[in-house]
Amino acid sequence: MSNATAPTAPGTAGDLLVCYVLGPFLLVTLLGAALAMMMYIQKKRRFDRLRHRLLPMYSYDPAEELQESEQELLVDMDA
Repeated sequence: MSNATAPTAPGTAGDLLVCYVLGPFLLVTLLGAALAMMMYIQKKRRFDRLRHRLLPMYSYDPAEELQESEQELLVDMDA
């Protein structure tokens, strides 16, 4: 009978530690990235809906603006 123990592979304890540290870190990182992307898409959709609601209320017509400013000048000159 021999009291010799079976040799263990070098570095297995270190590999397990790396898996226990990197695994949760990568998982949390991926979940955070997915959450950030979802929040960005929601914000973009809300902004697009708001823009489409406000667009009919604001229509920029440079010709109309010039006519209004000319009318203001004419009113000021008459007074």
